[in-house]
Amino acid sequence: MVACPVMENRENHMRTIGALAILLASTSLTLAGPPQPVENESFIGQVGAFNGAFVSQNTGNNDALTFQNGVGNFAATTQDKAKSNTSAILQFGDGNVAFADQKGKTNDQSTIQAGVMNFASTLQRDGADTNSTIAHFAFGNAAFADQSKGDNSQDTLQVGGLNFASTDQTDGKHGGNNSNTMQFGWGNGAIIGQDGGGNDQTTLQVGAGNFAVTSQFGVIGFNGNSSTTTQFGWGNISFADQAGGNNSQDTLQAGGRNFALTGQSSFFGTNKATTAQFGVGNAALTSQIANPLGSNNSMIVQAGYRNTAIASQTGVQTVFPVGGSNLQGTIQIGTGNYAVTSQTSASALTNTSVTAQFGYRNVAVTVQH
Repeated sequence: MVACPVMENRENHMRTIGALAILLASTSLTLAGPPQPVENESFIGQVGAFNGAFVSQNTGNNDALTFQNGVGNFAATTQDKAKSNTSAILQFGDGNVAFADQKGKTNDQSTIQAGVMNFASTLQRDGADTNSTIAHFAFGNAAFADQSKGDNSQDTLQVGGLNFASTDQTDGKHGGNNSNTMQFGWGNGAIIGQDGGGNDQTTLQVGAGNFAVTSQFGVIGFNGNSSTTTQFGWGNISFADQAGGNNSQDTLQAGGRNFALTGQSSFFGTNKATTAQFGVGNAALTSQIANPLGSNNSMIVQAGYRNTAIASQTGVQTVFPVGGSNLQGTIQIGTGNYAVTSQTSASALTNTSVTAQFGYRNVAVTVQH
């Protein structure tokens, strides 16, 4: 049987095309290099009641978005062993619960909840760059954020009543710990703990029955601790505790029956504390300890009536290399004010105290040793 020239040519062309395809495929694989990280993307949208959403992503670059609208919503996102983790949880309704757990080189988590009795928890670990944002709108809101071993950044915003926010940042080895907490409403509570790196905390509370606690310690080098607490309303309470290097605390309270307590302890550097209170029945207590290469600086300003300012400065300071002196300034404007200053320093160092009172029925007591 004689082969048809046309069929034979077609077969030759098919063999040639197949060979070229194999060659191009092998060439593209060679040029592509090593396998690229897996791209994981997830989107979940739920509308209704008692919704549950679970997302688990491992390795590669992870991206997850969960949206829920209704009552009794529950969302959990876990991202592990990744180059980058990005997660967003949006919940609208009542009884919302959101959990986010991230472990990777770069972690970024955003949670927004609008409704009643909302709960949000974010856990981030082992990231060179770690960012978390939690926003609550309504009342009965609770936010928990835990960040460790990275350049940690946390922002919490709560609008409504009976709000509570807790932020814990540890081992800020790659840069530092930065946290901002803002609460608007009544019955607000904020507890912030920072350990390691350069610690920076800002708390703003507007309303009644506000409670703020800031604890900073374990700083690295001369980074120091920096904290600002601002409260507007009635029955405000502020506690600030700083230990380590250069400590700086600023407290501003405007309203009635405000109470501010600041405690600072440093091995080197300077303890700086400023407390300003405006209103009725304010009380400010400042305690500073400098051992042995530090100094203490404090300022208390109160305007109103029945204000109380108590300042204590002490430490086993040395003259070399920075000179550990104590400096306290107290200014009170109004009636029925009471100021007490106690300073203790080592020999060859100085205690300086200035108390200025404007009004009537004011009492000032200063003890220096």
